Amino acid sequence: MGNLFLSFTIAIGSAIGFVAASRALDLEFYTNKVIPLVPILYAIVYEVLERRKKGRSQRGGPLPKEETKTALADAEAGITSGKVITDVAVSFVVKFSVELFLVALFIRYSGQSFSDIYGTFSIETVSAFLRGEHPWLIAHDGVYLLALVAIITSFVTGSWIGHTSKGNAILEGVFAGAAVTLINSMTTMLILYRTMEDATVRLADSMGYVMRAGFLVVIGVQVLLYGLWSGLAQMAKQDREAGKKGAKKAKK
Repeated sequence: MGNLFLSFTIAIGSAIGFVAASRALDLEFYTNKVIPLVPILYAIVYEVLERRKKGRSQRGGPLPKEETKTALADAEAGITSGKVITDVAVSFVVKFSVELFLVALFIRYSGQSFSDIYGTFSIETVSAFLRGEHPWLIAHDGVYLLALVAIITSFVTGSWIGHTSKGNAILEGVFAGAAVTLINSMTTMLILYRTMEDATVRLADSMGYVMRAGFLVVIGVQVLLYGLWSGLAQMAKQDREAGKKGAKKAKK
């Protein structure tokens, strides 16, 4: 677990340096487009740290440089673009399912019909659902509901990745989380992202910091909720499999 947080710190530190450099060079427009990919650095650093740790325990010394270079290649083993696309699809199926449940609750307790809220069903209605434009977002607690949707989605998706991944689940979760973040930034989930960013900026201002790197919080949440959940789910799966094998050997 120590390497998880150490690699997270390294990735965030690198991201802060990237943001500072982009501000100095007046390239902040491009920063917002590239910064969601920073979590990939987290997974790479974590894999290298884990390889070094295993190398020391097995050889009693540091991991050879040749094996360090292959850490990322080994981590990517079993991770295909098709699998990541499937993970992203699962994430949005979960997201839409939770949103539909909230819509049903809103209709049930508001006393309005579906047509009263969304109008006559058409392609525009489908577009509104894809963008996540729902009446319960108008309420004061809309941001909290978005946060609930994000947490449930990341937890279920992370569990899916951890139990189905044939490679490094953390890296796969980070790839999926980065893709989901980019897509969600074009939906009403951007409201949650901006709220988190504004809260971070206000906190930084109150502490005397000038750099506005609030979106790093969004990245951190995606890393922890997708990468960490995926890794923990995979560890739990491996522990169960090891326990079953141990039980079979004991019977023999």
